[in-house]
Amino acid sequence: MNYTKLLVFTIILISLNLNGQDSEIIPKVSSYLETNGTIKQYQNAYRELLNLMEKQFPKSDKNGNGWAYLANNEEKALKEIKDLLVPIYVKHFTIDDIDKMQSFYETAAGIQLITNSDQLSESQKVEVNDFYSSGVGLRIKEKQQVLSTEIAGVSEYWSRDLYEAAVLLLKEE
Repeated sequence: MNYTKLLVFTIILISLNLNGQDSEIIPKVSSYLETNGTIKQYQNAYRELLNLMEKQFPKSDKNGNGWAYLANNEEKALKEIKDLLVPIYVKHFTIDDIDKMQSFYETAAGIQLITNSDQLSESQKVEVNDFYSSGVGLRIKEKQQVLSTEIAGVSEYWSRDLYEAAVLLLKEE
């Protein structure tokens, strides 16, 4: 079993063993992933994949059903990646952490950080620095490497699965 499959299996096991507190944190993490721009990044990735696929497999009568499926599948695919990401955050952060992270990304500084960090005002830069110097900010920094590894694992799994499905759907035979 390769590393990615093991990682996904572990995340699924963690998600199946959620306790009462975790059932409260799940919708909060889900909302946070929307607010902090994570899901938007995956939405862009999904759309880029469709652009790539259109170059490899132009729309035709033979693959029209596949294209229709992919056009209607975006929401489902985004739910799948969110379902893979939520347990990672549940494992590493408390409800209080997620609440603070959510609150930060709802501020003007948090929104600007996501939108275009090069255009942060001086006061927004101070706010961003204050956030990353806070307890939750320090936990984010501390866990950055493990988060990156776990997120990369599920992202790779998701994108590979999506690519393989798209090729199967669009390949004219």
